[in-house]
Amino acid sequence: MARLGLCRRNMTRVLVYVGVLIAIIAATEARPKSAEPKCKSGPVDLVFIIDGSRSVRPHEFETMRKFMIDIIHEMDIGLEATRVGVVQYSSQVQNVFSLKAFSKPAQMVKAINEIIPLAQGTMTGLAIRYAMNVAFSAEEGARPNVPHVAVIVTDGRPQDRVAEVAAAARESGIEIYAIGVARADMTSLRAMASPPFEDHVFLVESFDLIHQFGLQFQDKLCGMDLCLESDHGCEHICESSPGSYHCLCLPGYTLNEDGKTCTPIDLCAEGKHDCQQICIASPGSFTCDCNTGYTLNDDKRTCTMIDYCSFGNDSCEHQCASVLNGFNCRCQEGYSLNDDLKTCTMIDYCSFGNDSCEHECVSVLQSFYCQCREGYTLNEDETTCTMIDYCSFGNDSCEHECVSVLKGFHCRCNDGYSLNDDKKTCTMIDYCSFGNDSCEHECVSVLKGFHCICNDGYSLNDDKKTCTMIDYCSFGNDSCEHECVSVLKGFHCICNDGYSLNDDKKTCTMIDYCSFGNDSCEHECVSVLKGFNCRCKDGYTLNDDKKTCTMIDYCSFGNHSCDHHCGGVLNGFYCRCNEGYTLQENGKTCLSDNLCNTVEHGCEHQCVSTPGSYHCICPEGHELQDDGKTCGSCRSSNIDLVLLIDGSKSVRPQNFELVKQFVNQVVDQLDVSPKGTRVGLVQYSSRVRTEFTLGMYQTKEEIKKAVMNVEYMEKGTMTGLALKHMVENSFTEAEGARPAGKNIPRVGLVFTDGRSQDDIQEWAKKAKEAGITMYAVGVGKAVEDELREIASEPVEKHFFYSADFTAISQIAENLKLNVCAAESQGEIEVKNPCACESLVEFQQVTMSTLDQLTQKLSAMTKRLEVLENQLLTRK
Repeated sequence: MARLGLCRRNMTRVLVYVGVLIAIIAATEARPKSAEPKCKSGPVDLVFIIDGSRSVRPHEFETMRKFMIDIIHEMDIGLEATRVGVVQYSSQVQNVFSLKAFSKPAQMVKAINEIIPLAQGTMTGLAIRYAMNVAFSAEEGARPNVPHVAVIVTDGRPQDRVAEVAAAARESGIEIYAIGVARADMTSLRAMASPPFEDHVFLVESFDLIHQFGLQFQDKLCGMDLCLESDHGCEHICESSPGSYHCLCLPGYTLNEDGKTCTPIDLCAEGKHDCQQICIASPGSFTCDCNTGYTLNDDKRTCTMIDYCSFGNDSCEHQCASVLNGFNCRCQEGYSLNDDLKTCTMIDYCSFGNDSCEHECVSVLQSFYCQCREGYTLNEDETTCTMIDYCSFGNDSCEHECVSVLKGFHCRCNDGYSLNDDKKTCTMIDYCSFGNDSCEHECVSVLKGFHCICNDGYSLNDDKKTCTMIDYCSFGNDSCEHECVSVLKGFHCICNDGYSLNDDKKTCTMIDYCSFGNDSCEHECVSVLKGFNCRCKDGYTLNDDKKTCTMIDYCSFGNHSCDHHCGGVLNGFYCRCNEGYTLQENGKTCLSDNLCNTVEHGCEHQCVSTPGSYHCICPEGHELQDDGKTCGSCRSSNIDLVLLIDGSKSVRPQNFELVKQFVNQVVDQLDVSPKGTRVGLVQYSSRVRTEFTLGMYQTKEEIKKAVMNVEYMEKGTMTGLALKHMVENSFTEAEGARPAGKNIPRVGLVFTDGRSQDDIQEWAKKAKEAGITMYAVGVGKAVEDELREIASEPVEKHFFYSADFTAISQIAENLKLNVCAAESQGEIEVKNPCACESLVEFQQVTMSTLDQLTQKLSAMTKRLEVLENQLLTRK
């Protein structure tokens, strides 16, 4: 009982701590402030987690700042009392001050007034994880045996996942209050807060209404716990209420009139039970029992007398009757119990001397009857006897007439009959036995004469003497499918030639000559009347021998439409091309593997064949014109190129590796050297990180190696912040950009896979105003409007998009970052084509092109093999 009371007192203390977190504003708004706290709470570690995203307006942030200051003024602040910490978050987390930083309210107020909003995204889950792992750690001043309370204030939907990290924080012992303002998402608030939600989740229309949350906690905050701080005297349980307390008893007990002690509740004594015989009391409950000789039923309330007869050991001859604590034997009606008290004897009613029988008395079960001597019959009074008139009884056995005589009778036959030797029965005189009947089959005697009858299956003719066999088929009810044949006493069915009679002996089935197994058909045997025919499976035709089959050659019909060759298969055909040609997707036409040799391509410099197509290329230093055939005089210029790549969480690690390969494909197209093209790389997510500057590397190999060593950031998507960094930092001379006076073109390329979490319009415009040529490459969920906002004019030549990361390599091939020499007055590095470096580069490009062509040819060959296998297996 003491332990239960302690549990209730600890629960009450937690409610007081909870009230501290939210209630103070109501007190400060509704009542005049005093120099001292209105109540003194127990020690608690309190951390405010405030939303500093860009959606929180300046005046709303000031309201949130005042909210924290007002709560601190009402708390008992001190290293041994309440400690307070403040964490601000947006796309990143800022520790404003920790639990151990300050011990005085003035210090905390000063630090709160100096907070500058981060004005970025809304990474609430990141902030909760920081609070759990850092803010509430011993290193930051958290105490082990003190309640840990976090108050989260936010105005929007989290941009990361909060449910799992909030559950982990609650599991670690942190009580979380979630306050949502205006646009906050209630589902996210409930996912963050501790249960019960009605005490820990709040949602209001504006920041101005935050102070209303304190009203419902005032009494819990300032109320005194009399169960903890007074000698309450409760025997079992003390329960506090604002300004008072009352005692409670454990289940099964009732509170005495003194309001403190408890007495067990005796439901048996109070008659509050439904036991049939015996009630056994326990505190607040009871159980039922039965008297000796009775057993408790399954309902645990009523009793049934024990049936000793059911044990099977009673040995009673007739019936066993159970009694309390035993049994008795009982006889059936008309019997009496013998002296052994088990067996029974039938009662002799004749022995009572009151039968009045004239001749004899016979005892029967439960009564008696009178019986007369032989030759006499019992009269209607069932007591006296009269001599028997044997003929009058009708049981004289005479077939015809009985003639009574003294002490007996004799029999006599009617006219036309003679008395048999038994002197009782009579036999009709047999006129057929006289031998003058002339019946063909049988003669049947009748009274005073005879008539003729026929044997079974025959009918009597009109002469009443001769017989003819009955024709059962003529009746029309034979049910024979083919023919009916009459026989003696019936008929039977027969089938026409080529049919056999079925088991029903009526219907006929054509004989299946195929079932004899001697048909010699190659495919299928089809039975016909008095024989069989052979039939071929679908796609085959029967040969002249009428037994074997040959597959139909559909190519021979001349309607296959194949460009080159037709190959027959079961139920169809397939097309095949000559060597040097490739079968197209329609499965019929063939195209040359090297269209450059078979068509008028019109390429000014060189034609390059691809599977089913071709394209023109120009010599180094020249650019393919819009007609796709002629070459212009534009040559690759030297540029300063900065690539901004998206490292957000949505890209995923495997796709980020493809992004790095994309960057290296772009680098492969450039003339990289100290006086030629320079390349810088910036990665961004929730923040921006320069991976390497324009002046850091001077060769392609160094740049590509550095790109592959870049580590994935995996957070938000702050594209506007990355553009700002590029304009303000990446194209400065300090980071390797060449002076504007040298007219070296500046090119920026942005690669992203999703919508930006901040505004891009301002810095996309400033980048172009600064003379930077902007390219925008989007993949997956990238927003087209944002990509077009970033891209330079004409947008169609500076904007690229693919729905899948696997296609970005093709974008890299199509992407041209070169600027014509006429547009650039900067330094040009002219390479010697005979130099070793140029020869090696030419060899690498040539080998790479050959490898690509080999891979494509291998893929086409495999595809053709699959197509041929499908055609061969088609039915």
